[in-house]
Amino acid sequence: MGRDNMANFQTHLNVGILVSAAAALSLHMGGLVPRSETPALFVLGVAGSLLPDIDSDRSRPIGLLFNVLGASLAFAVTLPLTARLLPLELVALWIGVFLGVRYGLLKLFTQFTVHRGVWHSWLAIAAVSLAATNLAYWLWEHSPEGAWIAGLMVGIGYLTHLALDEFSSVDLFNSRIKRSFGTALKPVSLKYPCSSLGMAAMVVALAWFAPPADGLLERFDIDPSQTLERLETQLRDGARWAGAQASEWWGWMSRELPALFDSAARG
Repeated sequence: MGRDNMANFQTHLNVGILVSAAAALSLHMGGLVPRSETPALFVLGVAGSLLPDIDSDRSRPIGLLFNVLGASLAFAVTLPLTARLLPLELVALWIGVFLGVRYGLLKLFTQFTVHRGVWHSWLAIAAVSLAATNLAYWLWEHSPEGAWIAGLMVGIGYLTHLALDEFSSVDLFNSRIKRSFGTALKPVSLKYPCSSLGMAAMVVALAWFAPPADGLLERFDIDPSQTLERLETQLRDGARWAGAQASEWWGWMSRELPALFDSAARG
């Protein structure tokens, strides 16, 4: 993807820093998180702002991601074996796991992903946000509220990246819309339905294992039942309005079309 169709890495990093800083400070000033947690939330937001480009075969984020993933898995495999293996064996095992993830798993990942495919969608925002929430809750043992805030920060960063890519698809000076418009910030990837279905299944699974969000919703003064009731009412009212408009349009067509046909026949 050329530079004229998307924001570059430095732009994503700079904007991600600004948005993540504003979001983390806002959460602190709103009394949702203590001051000590704002730096970690800031880092999560910046990381989220770089994640969407993991589907680009030559992007910096995917290289950094698999470096960290390879090192983490290498330590996870070797540390439990420190009492059983010799130092040289541990080093060899660590290097083997790291290289297998960094190059082997990375190659498989790039073969099965397409840039601006399913990873550039609302579905991906939900997936990475829920993944971060589950990691914070189950692995890092945060409270449910803290875990959801961590997921929220990753989601804010991810959304910032997609919005910036979409904005870069509009050339304001030449007053034209580029061919890449609509490929960054879409609900799902209809072009790759299998990938979208797979990610949708992952979202459902992650939501199933996610901690309860009642505490965070109460902090935001959100009642889930009342919110669903309001949404149901709005949808019902919208459906009625659409039905009335369709009926009015059909009535107009029924009155005007015969006259138009008569005029055409006489002409």
